[in-house]
Amino acid sequence: AMNVRPIPLLIALCGALTLSMAGFANFAVLLPEFSQLWSLSSTQAGWISGIYFVGYVAAVPLLVGLTDTVDAKKIYLWGTLVGVIGSFGFALFADGFWSAMLFRFLAGVSLAGTYMPGLQILSNRLDPSWRQRAVPWYTSSFGIGSGFSYYYSGQMAEHMEWPLIFQFAGLMQVLCVVLILIAVVPRQPSGTVGERHPLDFRPVFSNRSAMAYILGYVGHSYELFAFRAWIVAFLVFAALAANADVSRADIALYVTIYSLIGMPASIIGAYLAESRDRSRVLSVITATSFVVGAVYGFLAGQPLVWVVVIGGLYSVIIMSDSAAFTAGTVKMARPGERGATLAVHSVCGFSGGFLGPLLVGTVLDVAGGQGSYMAWGLAGLTMGAGSL
Repeated sequence: AMNVRPIPLLIALCGALTLSMAGFANFAVLLPEFSQLWSLSSTQAGWISGIYFVGYVAAVPLLVGLTDTVDAKKIYLWGTLVGVIGSFGFALFADGFWSAMLFRFLAGVSLAGTYMPGLQILSNRLDPSWRQRAVPWYTSSFGIGSGFSYYYSGQMAEHMEWPLIFQFAGLMQVLCVVLILIAVVPRQPSGTVGERHPLDFRPVFSNRSAMAYILGYVGHSYELFAFRAWIVAFLVFAALAANADVSRADIALYVTIYSLIGMPASIIGAYLAESRDRSRVLSVITATSFVVGAVYGFLAGQPLVWVVVIGGLYSVIIMSDSAAFTAGTVKMARPGERGATLAVHSVCGFSGGFLGPLLVGTVLDVAGGQGSYMAWGLAGLTMGAGSL
């Protein structure tokens, strides 16, 4: 009925998500450099990592809420342009804590204008059977986007000045604008919101079963984004502690692999939760995740190969409940409230994504800094607390 070819559209949107996320990890990869360059405390570095999610949370209710009444293509293009400003702005003007905060905030607003609106572009253009198949592939390509961002940032960090890394991200986002303009046909949303104002989220909070999955997702996001913000800095410390000869590019490659193996882990976890008792599957995954996280920070000083392998295992466990929580939320959403329910899911989840990096940074500072074994051990415990 919609004469849209589903597979080319899905590939284009997965590609666009990857390009639009080019700036996702460049601060995390360069965190040790910026800490020295701008004399940042770990708490300040945690703020700069976390403010990205504040930008996302601030913008998502408006930008995702509007996709019920405005063509999501327009919102996507607007969101990507904000990302271009965030990337080039950081490259040209960031010179310390406050300017870095501003441009990372804009980068987070950009993610709000692209990630879920991209899902709405698909939903508005695909028939229901294709929609069900497309959603897990689209959401898990978030892992490809973050992996790509870690990878090129680490490779470029070895050979060039940091502003070029942010300029490269900006160029990728310009490519994303071109791709969306060419690949996506405009289409007005046909859905009616009914009596509810599109920005009225109150009914979602009275939906107890949906809120249970949403709160579980908060803990998941807290742990995941704390892990992603601090893992490069931790592996740098673990390599020094083990006297291992590895470069920043090697470490960024390990973290890229962590991001990529998260994609099948998330799809398999969602399948298991779907085919068995969802709450029991999620309880087992989150309990395991807490135990591994609690141990992980104390591994510094062990041979680096163990630290890297167990980091990969931890990453898989963290990711295996991701899509299962989101699918649970979607399943429990009441008719006519799915957009609103997903907006609340995103806002609450990414609020956890803001708190995680910040609390881990604060614990590092209080317990002795990024050069202390004890501090990293307690940081791992703080991370795993999300799953607990």
